[in-house]
Parts: sequence; C-alpha cells; structure tokens
Amino acid sequence: MSDIVVTGIGVISSLGLGKEAFWESCGKARSGIKKITSFDTSSLRSNIAGCIDDFDPSRFMPPAAFRRMSRISRMAVAASVEALEDSGLSLDETDKERVAVVMGTSYGSTSSVEGFYASLLENGPRGAQPFLFPETVPNAPASHVAMFHGITGPNSTFCQNEISAETAILYARNLLLQNHVDVALVGGADELSSMEYFCYDALGALSNIKVQDGEVAAPRLGRGRVLGEGAGMLVMERRDFFRHRNAGIYGRLISCVSVGGSSALGHYEADGVHMARATVRAIKEAGLGQDHIDQVHVSANFSGELDRMEYYQLAGIFGKNMQGLKVTPLKYLMGDFGGAGALRAAAILLSLRRGSPVPAVNVALLKERPGGALEWEFDRAGSRNALMTTSTFGGGSAALVFTNA
Repeated sequence: MSDIVVTGIGVISSLGLGKEAFWESCGKARSGIKKITSFDTSSLRSNIAGCIDDFDPSRFMPPAAFRRMSRISRMAVAASVEALEDSGLSLDETDKERVAVVMGTSYGSTSSVEGFYASLLENGPRGAQPFLFPETVPNAPASHVAMFHGITGPNSTFCQNEISAETAILYARNLLLQNHVDVALVGGADELSSMEYFCYDALGALSNIKVQDGEVAAPRLGRGRVLGEGAGMLVMERRDFFRHRNAGIYGRLISCVSVGGSSALGHYEADGVHMARATVRAIKEAGLGQDHIDQVHVSANFSGELDRMEYYQLAGIFGKNMQGLKVTPLKYLMGDFGGAGALRAAAILLSLRRGSPVPAVNVALLKERPGGALEWEFDRAGSRNALMTTSTFGGGSAALVFTNA
C-alpha cells in the first residue's frame, strides 16, 4: 500500500480561481464553458471553451516576478503559491534539494510560440523577439515554479497529450517512494491560444457550437471536443515526512498506473483494451475490488469517440455493478486540456476530505447518441475510494486510485 499523501491544493480554472471557488462550482456542476473573448473566432465553426477571463497574477505574486512569464507560467506559479500555503509547508525550513517540481502539459505556451514565430516572419532572424523564446519550451512553467520558490530538487515536465498531468503524478510518486525527495510539487497546466484553437478547428475536432454574447454555452454529447485551460498543483509528501511536521491531508494516492497503446493518428484507442488494463491494474494494486470504488471520474470530453470507449470498457470492468453506475466527467464542465488531470485529481481530493462526492451523471450518457443533453445527479452519499481514468488521442491510458481511509 502506498504511503503518499496530498497535503495542499492550488487551482486556477474556468470553474474558479482558488480551490474554494473551484469546489463550489464542482459541487453545483456549474459550467465554466463560455464564449471566447480573448481572440477573434468569427471565421470558425466554434467559439466556446473552458476559458479563464478573470485571472490576475498580481493576486499571487508581485509584478516584477511575473513580468516576463507567459500566461501558462503565471497560472502554474499562482496555483503553486496556493498549494504550498494550503499545505502549511515552510520551504524556508525545508531542504529545497529534497523538493521536486513535476509538471504535465500538452503544448506549453502556444501563445509564445505563435508570437515568436510571427516576429520572426515579420522582422527576420535579427528581429525575432528574444524575450518570447524562453517561454516557447514546454518546461518553462515548471522552471518558473522552481525559480519563484527557490526549489533546487528534481525538475521535470511531461508532454503526453491528455495524460500529461497523470504521467507527472506517477513520476512524482516514484520519486517519493524511492526516497529521492521528501516533497513533490506536482501538477498540470495549459493555456488557450488562437493558434491552438484554430488548429483544432481546422481538423474538425471541435464541438460545432457558436454562441452570442451573454448566452450560456451548452455543448452536446458526442458533437466534438471542447477545449479548456487552467493550472492545478498538488503538494505530495511521503507519510514519514508528513508525520514529522504534523499537517492535515486531503487523501492518499494508493495506486497509479500508466500504460501504452496504439491508435490511429488523432484518434483514441478503438477498442479501449489498454484503458481497461490500466484501470484493472490500478484497482488491484490499490488492494481493492470493483465494489469498493465509490467514485468514478472519467476523461470523457464530448468527443463521442472517447466517451463511448470509456463506457464499454467500464461495463466490462464493473460487470453487474454497472447498472446504475454514476460517473463524473469533469471535462464536461471545464473543457479538455493536457494538464486537466491535476484539476480532476484536485476535485477528487477535495471531495474525499469533505465527504461530499462531486456531482455525477449516469454512465449510460457516455454512449448516448450525438446531441444528448446532460443530467447531473447531486444527492449522493459520501465516499472513501475514488478511481480516475484517462485516455489520450494517439494512444496511452492512465488510472489513479485515491482514498481517505
């Protein structure tokens, strides 16, 4: 049984800035999906996303600190500030060489990539903006987190599309279990940019919905992905270190499994066999049976392809317990991005600590015909064990099990 505990949570999300606002939206199944206003979408077939339009980095750090950070780096550092404060961990009293920073992101700062490339095309090599270049590398957010807090331990970034944050959590867990570090500041982050959005639109991958100012965005099941952005950070510690400083915990990460897989370019695994393999292994390594799982958090993202695959694999895993099974597709509320796994884990841990599961939907909705509407269920009993599943386009799946036992 794993002895890894989570002691702090930080959230920057379309569902709220800070873990309290985030949890309030989760508890009410309040959507953060809205019309995009940060760039022009008039020529596109879609104009909605889980976008953040009220983020002010000065609430978390002085302007001198974030002046040259990209948007994704600002969100990651802001989330790390809240997570460390929430944990009660004093880095001044901690060996900073024994603290790791591990991040997951799909693309890093795509706005910086776009800006640097545009300046190169417009002004030539000598006119390209040098201050933008450091932010074009995907590991910039993790580096800024470490520099801001003066952390000198291992620093790693994982880019694996939609399981980027889950891979980061797995790696951080291994660093802790192997006693390389005492604390891991781990999370995921992505930013929404015009370049990214235009690319997904050109591929025909987005939900074909356009709304007017003031209208509520209500994506329909199976109509295409809805993108999002945000940052989530967790403070993970070994139990012996946590006991030494006598802090509170949100829960324990008792298993974490990542497996490979194959799929057609731009698509999810067709039969889902590897998603099922990761899930079964995670439950087994947690020392639990399927009937001990109280919450199931799925990675469904309105695409239809992923949603249906998850349904049929869960049916094979839970068998007779599948009837009436409730699942939580948090991306239905905040959109889909590579670092979303950290925010999904944050929602699970907040629910375990407060004894109040996140609202869910009947699992049968995942296989509904395109255009179906969401029906959230709120009146649910408390829980002790939560399963989180994730699959990404291009192949690869992960499963995590958390508990408050």
